[in-house]
Amino acid sequence: MALKLLLLSVSGTVGHDGKIDNNIARDLGRLVRELAPLGVSTALWSNRTWQVDGKPIADWFSAIAGTPVQLHGLGVDGSPARQKKDSAVPIMERYGALRHETALVGGVQEDMRAGVQNGLLMLRPDWYGQHMDYGFSVPTISDLARFCFVFGLRQHPIFWRVQDGTLDVSAAGPFSTFREAYRMFGEDARAFAKGGLGNPEFWANFAVSSLYFSGMLADVKYICSYPGHSPDSDVNKFGMADVLARLGKCFNISYYHDLIARHEPALKSQPIKAADRTFLNQLNTTHLTRKPHQNLDAEARKTPISLEGKKVLVVDDFCTSGRSSEAARVFIEAAGGEARLFSWLKTISAPYSRIAAVAKIFPFKPNTFTAEPEKVEYSYAGHIVANDAPAEITECFINFRNWKW
Repeated sequence: MALKLLLLSVSGTVGHDGKIDNNIARDLGRLVRELAPLGVSTALWSNRTWQVDGKPIADWFSAIAGTPVQLHGLGVDGSPARQKKDSAVPIMERYGALRHETALVGGVQEDMRAGVQNGLLMLRPDWYGQHMDYGFSVPTISDLARFCFVFGLRQHPIFWRVQDGTLDVSAAGPFSTFREAYRMFGEDARAFAKGGLGNPEFWANFAVSSLYFSGMLADVKYICSYPGHSPDSDVNKFGMADVLARLGKCFNISYYHDLIARHEPALKSQPIKAADRTFLNQLNTTHLTRKPHQNLDAEARKTPISLEGKKVLVVDDFCTSGRSSEAARVFIEAAGGEARLFSWLKTISAPYSRIAAVAKIFPFKPNTFTAEPEKVEYSYAGHIVANDAPAEITECFINFRNWKW
């Protein structure tokens, strides 16, 4: 449930154009050395052997890091070529790491192909300059270290979860601006989600790391986000759509920001008393799009999308009582798909309300329901799966803001 293996590509990471920057090598060695006592192994990964100062690169780098670092690859130890599907599996098995416990640090096209073929989160080192627009940029080794220590080592990527039949809904943390234990990160999350303020980079990394290190991306075919309350809401509000599109590309998962479309304005749930919140507010104002836009492309798909037998990850910022999530779920299920619902934070104390049954739904066009569906409630407290997550999030938030390395 946390980072266990860091795979370092050699070209573009340790060195570039056949040259080694000793300052970069020294800082990378420090990172490897500091991760090792925390249970994170580091390995070099390349399709060929490398020599530095007349020594095999593994020996040279191990001396700098002060801890053993092995080189793996096709021309080294008989590992499959990096661009082949599941080529990293034997390496991960050697270190006792699962796929979602491994991250790839690489910045060239070969790394991109290796990452996609192995379903690995790719962190793009830009300290030798940016060579492609793929993966998540870490401009300096300090930025890479911050991602590893602040986000990669979180032991509790999921705080709250309900799994019951076709319902799979989760949140990475609790939301409250009144309870002292949650106030610091709760207020910042609200400031970002509502106005782009606070610490946007923290919440981008928080969402990415929660989804990846929890293993929640497994078997997902499509990613979509839940729309804002107005049909005119910004599709890439504060850059989060770009974050989700980048995340999807790492795993060959298509992101569709407008798979769920808002055709009529909906009332915001937060100001409404719990007893007055309705499913109809969401069911009658949203529907699925037959030809959505893939990965923020300017043009929509030319053919209708099929959700039949597909798992769709729906990402939202806050989950209050679940009315929005439930609308997404029943529309996706009506189209033959399976929904996996994820929010950054779950409002404390509010139970999750599931639609028990609903009349026939036309998923790809507006519906007009008149009767509020019956509901089944799941308690907030009864579905907390990691009591230590809030304290961990607070610590991560403080470390992120005060980061020095």
